[in-house]
Amino acid sequence: MSLEFDERDRESIARDIRDGDEEVRRLAVERVDALPAEEAIRLLIECLGDSSWRVRKASIERLVARGETNDVTNALVRALGDGENPGRRNAAVDALIHSGAKAIPALLAERTSSDVDVRKLVVDALAGIADSSASESLQEMLEDPDPNVRASAADALGAIGGDGVPAALIAKAADSDEDQLVRFSAIHALNALEFPVRASELGTVLDDPILGHAGLSLVGRAEGDAEGIAILLKALGSGSRSTREASIRSLLRIVGHVGPEQNHSLMARIRAAALASDRVIASAVERLPEADLPMKLILIQFLGIVATPSAVIPILLAGRDEALSEASLSTLESLGDVAEEIIDAEWSNLDPESRRDACLLFGGITGEKSAARLLSSLEDFSSETRSAAARSIGRRGLDSGLAPLVARLAAAAIEDDFEGEEELAAITDGLIALAAPGPRTGTAVTARAIELLIACLDGAAERVRLAVATVIGRIGRSEDSQIVSFLMKDASSSVRRASVEALARLEPGTAAEPLRLALADESPMVRIAAARALGASENIEVVDDLKRLADDEDSGVRAAAVRSVIFRFAQLSADESQSEMLGVIDTALADDPQVALGALEALCEAGGVAAERAAGILERSEPELVRAAVRCIGMHSELDDLEALFPLIGHPDWSVRAEAIQTLSDRRSIRAMPSILRRLEVEQDDFVRDVTLSALKRLEGEV
Repeated sequence: MSLEFDERDRESIARDIRDGDEEVRRLAVERVDALPAEEAIRLLIECLGDSSWRVRKASIERLVARGETNDVTNALVRALGDGENPGRRNAAVDALIHSGAKAIPALLAERTSSDVDVRKLVVDALAGIADSSASESLQEMLEDPDPNVRASAADALGAIGGDGVPAALIAKAADSDEDQLVRFSAIHALNALEFPVRASELGTVLDDPILGHAGLSLVGRAEGDAEGIAILLKALGSGSRSTREASIRSLLRIVGHVGPEQNHSLMARIRAAALASDRVIASAVERLPEADLPMKLILIQFLGIVATPSAVIPILLAGRDEALSEASLSTLESLGDVAEEIIDAEWSNLDPESRRDACLLFGGITGEKSAARLLSSLEDFSSETRSAAARSIGRRGLDSGLAPLVARLAAAAIEDDFEGEEELAAITDGLIALAAPGPRTGTAVTARAIELLIACLDGAAERVRLAVATVIGRIGRSEDSQIVSFLMKDASSSVRRASVEALARLEPGTAAEPLRLALADESPMVRIAAARALGASENIEVVDDLKRLADDEDSGVRAAAVRSVIFRFAQLSADESQSEMLGVIDTALADDPQVALGALEALCEAGGVAAERAAGILERSEPELVRAAVRCIGMHSELDDLEALFPLIGHPDWSVRAEAIQTLSDRRSIRAMPSILRRLEVEQDDFVRDVTLSALKRLEGEV
């Protein structure tokens, strides 16, 4: 809809659009819709050549947004011929691309223009629009008199594709009389399309000193192309680095797509071809540190296939890059004894980062030298190396590492900083992995671990006691409950909390007396842990304990207790006494936001009859609580009960309105449509309007 305007508006816009201040010019562009269409389009086209990118950007946006499609696209295409202002021509291309498929007819009309630059820009715009309807015309432009236009057409077809495109591109690439730029663009386009090209189809491309390495990137996609594989293997020994790397890239692609038997045979041929030339491996090792990230990944995989000792340390060093760490370690792990032997021999020359990564690697290797290095690395001066060694000892199940790991607990606790915390966590993880009962771990190892942990408690620092409580809780047996009960009397609330959690795991489904005593602990953290543990108990007597905790002075404890009450309630049969528990739930829903929100989240998870209590929250003033109640009702209520949400469609808070409308839409509540339609008439929030429109569309589909 055009805006009202008068002569003063026209004069103001015409004056401001030539102002020296770019912001004044930009604002003038935003106001051109007040002018007649023809004049507005003319001014916007003129502003495409403005020196300010902000003005050009605003002009593009206004042109694309206009309704006069034909007038706008025709004006933009005419602007492509402005040889005096390259900026306007480039901006016109951007505007045509943003216009999308509606600009294609006007562009195709100019594909035979006498101006070669216009033809080139037409192709660029069609490539940017990337609509397959232009494919046939672009194939015709592969025969344009100008090689730059032909090359651009090939590139565009690589982005668009279409019937007959691969064949046309192969013909261009293989045509030895064609311009080199066009042939290269055709090869690049075929790569973009990932079309399977056989080596025999490329004519002289692979022998061409300029195009050869690009052509090699095409080879290997066609199934059963034995000639192509032979060419790639031969190219590994080329004197050109780009040719060698193109060959490596294509060979790895083939390795990733053939079956296991062919894969094994091909990797053996790659290894033999690489070892036949000193240049191949030496060049790859030398190139690895300086290559870009994708090439580094390719070289790591290639050197892993070759399995040469000279590549072990370079691959290890490449793994310092987080993006390459996984590939580096998995490649070295596949080398097994070769990697272990080289790294062990070079250990004294490795920096802390490399020793850390080597310890991570040794967690997946089974040799004696790597086991010895892991044990000795528990005394390394680098905390990161010690942590990596601790976790790898657990991963490998090195029983000989049990006593050294326990001994490291006390030493790590002295480091009162982040590194000390990280090392303690690593030792804890290592001990749990090493000693937890399972197929790999015998009962003797578990018993020995418990014995060593108990022995180190005497006079131990708080962090050691905490680690011991955590480990025993994870690896212990029911007969270890006594030591856990002892730790529940510890002076540290953190230790007591860990002990409560441990006891819950050691005696699942029970309500051990020490656990119930924790309900009166002075620390809220301990009482919260006890509430959670009691919630998992199968003992009906814990309900009274949980009810008492639901009246605790600490809101976090109340929230934890109510969650346990709700989950207990969901497990009760209908003939059991539920009224008291429902009273606890109702009290929690009227409590402070933390407790009420915890109760709502539990009701959402547990569902059942108790979920109906969420309706009582809808009158509360806190939006986050009302939203949670809406979600709960939406998940668990009958369709007729959703009418309780209808008043929330007009709630003062935008987030509540959106949640209510979305929930009613998700539940296909047709009866909500009139209320939602009325809201749409007055809704001012853009997000809520979008949700409302989407909901109406969805509900209309149900009618």
